[in-house]
This record gives sequence, structure tokens and C-alpha cells, in this order.
Amino acid sequence: MSEIRKDIVTGEWTIIAVERGKRPHDFKKNQAYGTQKDCPFCPGNEHQTPPEVLAYRDVDVNPNEEKWNVRVVPNKYAAVKEKKVVETIRGFYETITGYGVHEVLIDTPLHESTGGQFSTTQIELILKAIKERYMEIAKNEKIKYIQVFKNQGADAGATLQHSHWQIIGVPLLPDKQRHILDGCKRYYQHHQKCVYCEMLRYEQDSTLRIIDKNDLFICFAPYASRFCYETWIMPKQHLFDYGHLSEQHITSLAQIIKRLLVRYEKVFDDISYNICFMGSPQENMIDKYFHWHIQILPRLTNIAGFELSTGCYINPSPPELVAETLRKVDIDEL
Repeated sequence: MSEIRKDIVTGEWTIIAVERGKRPHDFKKNQAYGTQKDCPFCPGNEHQTPPEVLAYRDVDVNPNEEKWNVRVVPNKYAAVKEKKVVETIRGFYETITGYGVHEVLIDTPLHESTGGQFSTTQIELILKAIKERYMEIAKNEKIKYIQVFKNQGADAGATLQHSHWQIIGVPLLPDKQRHILDGCKRYYQHHQKCVYCEMLRYEQDSTLRIIDKNDLFICFAPYASRFCYETWIMPKQHLFDYGHLSEQHITSLAQIIKRLLVRYEKVFDDISYNICFMGSPQENMIDKYFHWHIQILPRLTNIAGFELSTGCYINPSPPELVAETLRKVDIDEL
């Protein structure tokens, strides 16, 4: 049984996920395991996953069969899956049962395909599937926060080579998201403006850290980047929730994601990275001061003792240089 335990000093929550300790090769390092023959995410092996909750197909076949383009299934080794939210006090420790939703979105039927090799149409399908599942999970009033993310490569935490995303809904607001929201709220209270909208305005005026843009989105290297070659993608329009993106937004977002991943894969031969949707919880007034966006965090260097002990990152790559390097990548053929 999984539990969510609270650190009595910092207030941070940790998921103690017993089920995930049962994964094959769970503690092997620097290797995303799995061949096409035994990969549970490959077509023909649908029986190796729990029954799908969503799939997009071009042909009319039964659920849990082949011929899919994107497929979503419950995570077989879920971090959270308990049926009830129960808060308990053990001595002076606070615990919540590991209630939640944990799903896997298999974003391609091709075992060795990477994001930069996906067509823009395929990325658009992925984003539509994420939105559909996000909105369905958000209907659950017990779920307070939904995290959408992708671990690409072993150094980014992927335990399977086959490309996929994960969606986790939990019954609380994680400490980092609370910290971000508090900062957004403080800025709004002082200036009556969204801090991210102001950030976009400044970056567009400066242009130093802008990598790419289209009618609806901007891609840039953030001023205080924590990771080497970290980038953010943000809608130009003030949108606080992924579920509010229109079809036009999703098409435009797919285009800018495709171009960015191609840039990464042309600059680096084999790159691991995390893609994190920075979402919004259900909270009063949040539509005024929070701005939904995506953070792409390459894992080119290791997080070491200083970062882990202080929360202060050491980044050897100035974001201005990162933006210049990625901007120069030839993607005219896209």
C-alpha cells in the first residue's frame, strides 16, 4: 500500500510507492531497458498492460488491439492508486493514503522513435490525448493537483526505452507548486499583473533568450535556468490551465515542441530530458495570476551534493548562450 508522508520540518510530501519497487530492473542505472520483442508498449503486446482508458486509431478495431497511434493505460506499477483519502497522525508524523491516479500515455507505436522524429501531427495527437485525460481526471474533486510529464532517456528517469508520458493526480498540492503559486500571488497582489505575462513581455523586448515563437507560443531559455540548456514554452495569451487550450493552441504548441526537440537532437547526439507541464490546482483567483507553461529540463549534468543540500543549482551554461546556440540550428526543412 502506497502512502504520502509529510516531512514535519519542511512540510514537503513524499510518496512511499511500494508497488514501484516491483518493477523489473528497477535499480539499474544508465540503462533504459527493453527490446521491441518484450516491450509492453509495443503493438502486439497490449495484453502486457492494464486495459486502455483511451486510444486513437485510424481503423475500427476492438479496444486493446493493435493499429493505434496513441494509447493511454493505467500504470501497472502506480505510485498512487489507493481507493480512499485517509489522513492519519502517527506519533507526530502526518500521513495520507496513496490515493490518486497514475496513467501512462504511450505516444508512438514505434519502439525506438524519439520526440524529434515525431511528425507535428503525431505530437498534436499526443497533446489532444493529454488534454482529454487531464480533463477527465480533473473531474475528481479529491484530486487537487495533476502532473503531466515525460522522462526521455535513462538519465531522465526512464526505465523503458519506448517513448511515453505519465499523468499523475494526487490529493494534495505539492510543496514546489505551492511555492510557485505563492510567488505568483505575491506579484499579482503588488502589481495587479501576471508575473509570467510580464516575463514574456520583458523577454520579447530583450530577445536575448528567445529561441523560437509562433502566433500563439514563445520558446525561451529562462533567465535563472537551473539545468544546462533548460527551455520553457509559454502561451502568449494568459491561460492558466491546460484544459483551456483550444484546438488552434494545440496545433500551434505541437509545432513549437517539434521544432525545439529537433534542435535538441541536432545539437546533442543522445540527449535525456524531462518535459514538465506546470499546471494549476483548483484554487480561488488562480486564473488571475497563474500562467500555464511547459518546462523542458535536459539532463546533461548530474544533480549533486550542493544542489541536493541547498536547493540552489549550479548551471555552467548561460541561458543567453543556450538561446543563441539553439536559435542557429537549421530547421528550415520542417
